[in-house]
Amino acid sequence: MRFRLDSTIVGPTIACLAVLVVAGCGGGKESATGAAQRPAEAGPPATPTIELLRAATVSGVFEQPVTLADGRYEGPPYEAGGAARPALMLWEPTVHFGDIDSVAGSEAVALLSSTTGGSGEMVYVAVFGMRDGALQNLGTAPVGDRTKVQSVWLEKGRIVMDVVEAGPNDPACCPTQVARKTFGMEGGSLKQQSSEVRGVLGISMLAANEWTLVEMDGQPLPAGVEPPLVLFERDTVRGFAGCNRFNATVKETKPGEIEIGLAAGTRKACPQPAMDVEDRFLAELGKVRSYTFLAGQLALTWRDGDSVGTLLLKK
Repeated sequence: MRFRLDSTIVGPTIACLAVLVVAGCGGGKESATGAAQRPAEAGPPATPTIELLRAATVSGVFEQPVTLADGRYEGPPYEAGGAARPALMLWEPTVHFGDIDSVAGSEAVALLSSTTGGSGEMVYVAVFGMRDGALQNLGTAPVGDRTKVQSVWLEKGRIVMDVVEAGPNDPACCPTQVARKTFGMEGGSLKQQSSEVRGVLGISMLAANEWTLVEMDGQPLPAGVEPPLVLFERDTVRGFAGCNRFNATVKETKPGEIEIGLAAGTRKACPQPAMDVEDRFLAELGKVRSYTFLAGQLALTWRDGDSVGTLLLKK
C-alpha cells in the first residue's frame, strides 16, 4: 500500500525538525542562532536623587513621619492662631552618596534641622535608599541641639562629621567645643557609634580651605559675577574680592569671635555689577565680628551698630 504525503504538511514539519536540531521548535527558550533568552538579571537599586530627597518622608524627628515639600516641612500651629509650629528643613549642601547599609547600591546621607518655635534647633542625620522602586528613610539619628556642622564625609560604610557643640561651660546659643562623631547602621537602625572631643573652636580650622562667597545677607550673588574668594592664614586673610585681590589682618579675640582689619589690595576697575559686589563685600568683611558653620558652610557675621548680616561661604 502506498501513502501520499501532502506537501503542505511535509514542508513545515521538515522545517520544524531542522530547527529542533539547533534550538527546539515551537517557542523554545533559545533562538535559532543558539543565543539563550534568559531573564535580565536585576542590578543594584538606583541611587536616590536630590529631587527625591526634597520630597522625602522622614521618620524619627516628630511623633509621626512628615513629608517634605521642596526640602521643607511646616506643620500646623500648636495652638490656634499661634506662631509656634513644628518645622523641618533639608540641608542640601550636606548630601553625600555611598554604601551605608552593606546592601547593593548607594544610599543618600543628609542632615536636617527641626524647630518647634523656640530658640532651639535640633540637628539630625538621616539615611535614604531606594527600595522596591521607592525612596525610603532607612534611619534617622539626632546629632545635637544647635550643633554646628563643619564637615561631613563617608568612610568605610560610616558617616563621619566634625561638629562644634556646646561644651561644659558654653551657653546653648554659642557652642565652641569641637568634636568628631561617627554614625552607622546597626540592626536596621541608624545609631551614633562614637563622639570624640578634639578641642575648641579656633580660626586655624578655617585655614585648610579656600572659601567661596555664595550669599550676602541671605541674597545670592548677581548672575554672571565672579564670586569673591577668602583664604585664612594665621593672622592674615587674603583673597579675591570680585575684581581685585586683597589682604587684611585677622585677630581672634576668643573662640568664634574675630576682628578683621582694613583690606588693602590692587586697584583695577571692573564693570558693574562686579564693582558693587566687591565694594559691599569688602565693607562687610571689615565689620565681621564672629564666625560659625551652617550646614558645612562658613558663616561670617558682621555688625555695625544695630545692623547685622552674614557672609555665607562654601568650601
